[in-house]
Amino acid sequence: MTKTTLGMKISLLAGTMFAAMFSAGTALSADDKPDFVSGGVLKICTSGEFPPMEYYENPGDKDLVGFEIDVMDAIAKRWGAKAEYIVGDFKGLLPSLDSKRCDLVASGIMITPARLEKYDGIPYFGSHVVLVTAASDTETKVPADVSGKIMAIEAGTTYEKTVADLNAELEVAGKEPIQAQTYPSASGVIEQILVGRATATITQDTTAAYRMLQVPGRLAIPYTYEESENYGIYLRKSNDDRRMLKEAIEALQASGEMKAFLKKWNLPETSTDVSHDVN
Repeated sequence: MTKTTLGMKISLLAGTMFAAMFSAGTALSADDKPDFVSGGVLKICTSGEFPPMEYYENPGDKDLVGFEIDVMDAIAKRWGAKAEYIVGDFKGLLPSLDSKRCDLVASGIMITPARLEKYDGIPYFGSHVVLVTAASDTETKVPADVSGKIMAIEAGTTYEKTVADLNAELEVAGKEPIQAQTYPSASGVIEQILVGRATATITQDTTAAYRMLQVPGRLAIPYTYEESENYGIYLRKSNDDRRMLKEAIEALQASGEMKAFLKKWNLPETSTDVSHDVN
């Protein structure tokens, strides 16, 4: 046997092996998806009222937009399916998993021990509380700098307590308290800063990102609180389904798609640098 003939046989054998491996890999990839998307549709429950995570851009729109919508569309595509969104009241989202009205819940929903007792959940987005000021404000660097000034706060939120706790610290330090003024909506709060009636507000970085998209160049985030809350995606209890959802999220992170979505929606580039485990 000549060297040429031997080389050809080796090449043919290698090609055959590669083709078999490729075929097996493709089949594995196609099969490695949850049973609930076998029909080519991934049903996702969401409240659709949390910009920029998921919301209707204009009154009367039929299609949701937002960071989390982009993520879920990408996961559905990875599983060879199309995402279908079922919009409902926030408190009814998780029970919708029980009734199999949907397969996943994605709605800026926090991962909590209580929820994990009944459902599986994958944390994938870390949200922080931030201080928001006018972009022209060069003096306010930290929350204590609002001493003696007005802080606009959305009524009924935990941020009212945040200001109360800060005022207690200011009092100990012998400084003037912050004058907290509450407003019924986040948009109303931001308006007070834009017109100069309030120096700052405290809100979630997701809310701040959305408001900053609406008024480019007019708002700033001089301070980010260290503590974070993890948003996640919930599904019915299933070790295999949970594993496949985790792998899909990790693939989006590894490919850079997740970072591209963050940039598109003006969200902090480190928001998705969180552990996908809950233990």
